[in-house]
Amino acid sequence: MDNFSERLSIDTPENVLLNAEVAGFGSRCLAALVDYTIMGVVFFCALTMISTLRLDGSSTVVILALYLFFFVLFFFYHLIFEILWNGQTPGKRVLGLRVIRADGLPASVTSLVIRNLVRIFDFFPVGYGVGMIVLFATKRTQRLGDLAARTLVIREKQQVTLKTIQEDMSVHYLHITRVEPLPSFIQIDQLTEADRNRIIDYLKRRTDLRDRETLSRMLARQTAEKMGDEARAQQFGYNIITNERFLEQVVRTFEVQAHMQQQDNA
Repeated sequence: MDNFSERLSIDTPENVLLNAEVAGFGSRCLAALVDYTIMGVVFFCALTMISTLRLDGSSTVVILALYLFFFVLFFFYHLIFEILWNGQTPGKRVLGLRVIRADGLPASVTSLVIRNLVRIFDFFPVGYGVGMIVLFATKRTQRLGDLAARTLVIREKQQVTLKTIQEDMSVHYLHITRVEPLPSFIQIDQLTEADRNRIIDYLKRRTDLRDRETLSRMLARQTAEKMGDEARAQQFGYNIITNERFLEQVVRTFEVQAHMQQQDNA
């Protein structure tokens, strides 16, 4: 749904090149749907509570109170969340989006106030008419508020932590277990991290690959040859289990080695 998103390179005032992905039309609409659903639920609850109160005078008081509450909710919902959560609302947080300044710096309070003040014009002439047109027409999927405040909505990259790296490198073994002894002929000294990543990428995607037999044979042979085991490389044919068992043993050896290095450094 993000066919309209693009990569963005921003040269910040500190001469640091910031690479970001501009949030596409689809992700912005989904984020808005989440936010307006939350607002709708809150307004419905308020409507229910006010309707049960016994107010003196005519129903005009109730109507005025609802209008006032709707205005406060409509304007301050986005503003308060974007100030407190550094450019995010609940909807943006769910979709991994954030408002920033066009120069790559965090959005200031002034910028956030301006972009939310202009929000009302996005609903002209009906629905979200102007907002939709401007989002489609602008190169960086900006609405009127973004243009006025000089802000962008970007898709945040997943924060890289030790946990995410470990999860990315983890493999679901089909032919070996983590406790069984590894054969002595698995020597990974001549293999690189690129070799490891290539094998992991295959093992993670193997169930979706069409020519799995050929690919497993080629990868197993290449790995064995790089390990210096030419004789074993020639033994790999079109038996997927044999090929993938060998590849899993190679990856498992990398895991054991990394674990031992962590213990030595502890």
